[in-house]
Amino acid sequence: MLTELLNTDTIQIADKVNTWQDAIRLASAPLLQQNKIENRYIQAMIQSIEKYGPYVVLTPKVAIPHSRPTDGVKALSMSLLHLQNPVLFAPDKPVYLIFVLAATDSESHLQALVDLAQVIHDPSQIDIVIACKHTDEILNKIKQFSTGERL
Repeated sequence: MLTELLNTDTIQIADKVNTWQDAIRLASAPLLQQNKIENRYIQAMIQSIEKYGPYVVLTPKVAIPHSRPTDGVKALSMSLLHLQNPVLFAPDKPVYLIFVLAATDSESHLQALVDLAQVIHDPSQIDIVIACKHTDEILNKIKQFSTGERL
């Protein structure tokens, strides 16, 4: 399911961003443009991190910002911002990969999260994705790691 949500329209590569808030805004832009989320969903993600801290950094170098479906999700969706230079979510939390998750309920996104866990559970796989320079290359690696296929 992960590779159904992530595609060349929802993956962006950027050199750097100034703040983690800018990173979330940029990472969310494809979903906003596709009318899958409302702007208030982006604000809710940012406010949640400001309130609770960088809990969205689930593993080193990777953040998965999200909020509640009622905060402006129109369709199950996901996007990825791949940064060449990390953005700090906290002084000790540099992040290169920001996967924005927009779920419409408490269950429909679970398979996508299981697939994503297959990608990010291994630090060497994370580093391989970070080393990718093109969206097609990122997609191929995510497909390979999430399905266990050898490409």
